[in-house]
Amino acid sequence: MSSIYDALHAFQSEAQVSPNPTWLLLLLIPALVLMGMISLPLPFGRSHWSAKGKHAFITGGSSGLGLALAELIVERGGSVTLVARDETRLSCAKQQVERLLSVRLDPNKGSSTMTDYKQFVQAISADVSSFEAARRAVQQASTSTCQPDIFFCCAGAATPGFFIAQSEETLRRGMNTDYWTSASMAHAALRSFISSGKKGGKIVFVSSILGMFGMVGYAEYAPAKAAICSLADTLRSEALLYDAQVHCYLPGTILSPGLERENRTKPNITLKLEGTGSGLTPRQCAQGLLRGLSRNQFNITTDFLTELVRSAHLQNSPGNGWILDGFKCALARIVQPLWRWIENDRAIQKEKKLHLAELQTAGVQVAGAPVLASAPSQSE
Repeated sequence: MSSIYDALHAFQSEAQVSPNPTWLLLLLIPALVLMGMISLPLPFGRSHWSAKGKHAFITGGSSGLGLALAELIVERGGSVTLVARDETRLSCAKQQVERLLSVRLDPNKGSSTMTDYKQFVQAISADVSSFEAARRAVQQASTSTCQPDIFFCCAGAATPGFFIAQSEETLRRGMNTDYWTSASMAHAALRSFISSGKKGGKIVFVSSILGMFGMVGYAEYAPAKAAICSLADTLRSEALLYDAQVHCYLPGTILSPGLERENRTKPNITLKLEGTGSGLTPRQCAQGLLRGLSRNQFNITTDFLTELVRSAHLQNSPGNGWILDGFKCALARIVQPLWRWIENDRAIQKEKKLHLAELQTAGVQVAGAPVLASAPSQSE
């Protein structure tokens, strides 16, 4: 022990006489590499979560991401409870997932996997934007032997438009639809875990890249998604008290029926900034989300741009490997200002006169607004 101390003392004395940064690098690099290897979510590591034998409770389960998740979970041996407001669409979604289940369980069709547990698909029509409604839905989905193991909060919708032109009703409805449905479900889910004594239960919030990266035209939607990010970050810590886990999925553009509805009210400048044709299908997003759960990631992303935004966003929750996050954060700090200057701000400034004229035509009083001769419609 004394020889080690003497060697360190000699090294310190030599460094004080003639400091050499090479020695510091030689000492730090192995430590950094080792810590990075420990922290990286390696794709070939053990799986932290599997759908097999699990009961998934999915809000927004009648279409889009929610329905795609239900299909994948059933294909992988799990059971699902679909929750949505529209009874007709919900019934169609339930039948669609049940067909997958019948194929899986039919040994004559050659694709079945016999199990020692019973898979099922059930549907509940409910508006879960209030605590009481969410509690009733969870209670209805639960039995004494089959409580939900994981809650996916997929319900939500966007009504794009310029903030100044939107009504108070629209903005409040957006917060109710996107934030309160998730908050109410999380509240009911934690109560369910505690009352049933379930350990290792999961809550998966669905936010958006817009929850960390605002964009023109999304004032009704982005604040609610940012609130979901903050709620997930907070509840990840609180859930440790109940042996539960919280995750947050940050999708980019999902090529779903919801996107088609969004585009009807989306400002032209927003369409230009987003581009056309880019995005992932609901199934691709669902696959990426389940892959993130299997790697035990808190913030889960499925495209490179969102991953850059995530890595530059400081939270109390763990990242996805601090060395890679550091590189991606540095890249984001370079790319984002360039994009903001070249693409975002300049494109918006070009639309200024047209936008003010459209506001004037729509009945918003605008001092000195230019006269709009023939404004193009949003559908053009």
